[in-house]
Amino acid sequence: MIEGELLVQRMLTSDVKTDLLTLFRTNPGLIDGIDGVAQRIGRTPNSIEDEVDDLLDLGILGKRHVGKIDLLYLQKQRDAEIQVAIATYLTSPQSVSP
Repeated sequence: MIEGELLVQRMLTSDVKTDLLTLFRTNPGLIDGIDGVAQRIGRTPNSIEDEVDDLLDLGILGKRHVGKIDLLYLQKQRDAEIQVAIATYLTSPQSVSP
């Protein structure tokens, strides 16, 4: 498992990632292509590709190929695991700087 500090750093890297997480956590049943997801958060598909790839790499988002498009969706269990790991890290004595 990814260490808490690294996980926190990866999750807080950009406004785009925050927008994506907010969208999918607010709408946990959402399944859409990258064009639709980008439109929903007021961005272009090209501007969110790297952040989507990072969330896919972390396992927070999943991707399913249907027809000619890839559909993105929230991996609810993995997202919950990461939220617990971040909360545990942030409340641990090691995360507090002297």
